[in-house]
Amino acid sequence: MNMQRPGTLWMAVLTAVLAVPGLLGAAEPCDRQCLVEVMKTYLSALVAHDPAAVPFDREVKFTENTANIPVGYGLWVTASGGPEEFQVYAADPVAQQVAALVMMKENGREDVLLGVRLALRRGRVSEAEHHVVRQDQLHSMQNLRKPRPGLVEDLAPEERTPRGRMLDIGLAYYDALTGEDGTLAPFARECERRENGATSVGGKREAAPPAADAPQFPPPGAADPEMMKLARALAAVPNTCEEQITAGVWAYISEIRNRRLLVIDEQKGLAVGFSNLYHDSKLKTMELKGVHGVTNVPAYQGTFNMPAIHIFKIRKGKIYDIEATGLVLPYGTRTGWE
Repeated sequence: MNMQRPGTLWMAVLTAVLAVPGLLGAAEPCDRQCLVEVMKTYLSALVAHDPAAVPFDREVKFTENTANIPVGYGLWVTASGGPEEFQVYAADPVAQQVAALVMMKENGREDVLLGVRLALRRGRVSEAEHHVVRQDQLHSMQNLRKPRPGLVEDLAPEERTPRGRMLDIGLAYYDALTGEDGTLAPFARECERRENGATSVGGKREAAPPAADAPQFPPPGAADPEMMKLARALAAVPNTCEEQITAGVWAYISEIRNRRLLVIDEQKGLAVGFSNLYHDSKLKTMELKGVHGVTNVPAYQGTFNMPAIHIFKIRKGKIYDIEATGLVLPYGTRTGWE
């Protein structure tokens, strides 16, 4: 009789167990295409009001516009159509997370810009996060009909940036904003930034548009005379991502907390970050730098928080496109993911 030592027998049993897929409850990691399909299934289930169609984990954390609520509430009740042609997906097989920015319909007719993040654990959705930007905070619907090509195109292998470097670049953007120094992040000269549909820098923005058409740097409220003055000054700021930040136009942002670079899609060159911008209104005047004929302007005096999503297109180590969402919420509002 062949007698095996206990340790040898245990190793043989363990090897046999591990050779049977799923026997220990583990699941194969989702690759990029699998993650995108999970997101598309999620969006379809949202419109169908059918959470059971999503492979949720037994314990799920779900937030919508920072509120921690049960799955099945919020947009799960009101979503009525979509996604439409505007669809951007970023999938991260390493982190087992996927993000999407899509245009949807709510209550049968109303447009909403929806940012979603899903995290998988053992092949099942364990985290879901919604940023729902409704019509009163959307600008320039023309820019929300279909995504910019750079946000959906694959990068050639020689244009890709290593994952760790992409993480550093995405986080450097927040440092540039709070440091009022555009050189802290590697912006391409062609960089274009949009927020809630509006082009805030780059692109085809005119050098000095009328105040009524000025980019919406602060939240709605620019009808105030002081804000009109600010809007006219902003129109004179250099129209590049680096120079605009260095000019100091974002000085009214008091602090950026909860900076989370969660989804890194090397194939698309997309880094997706989540953050919470604090605006405490203590700054009364912004000193602008390098703006012809303008030295200081009144700072925006709204007191609020802005949970935000930023999608960065990174090619050859530089940021070319930024697609952002922002929600104006009461000051001190937490994201639900601290």
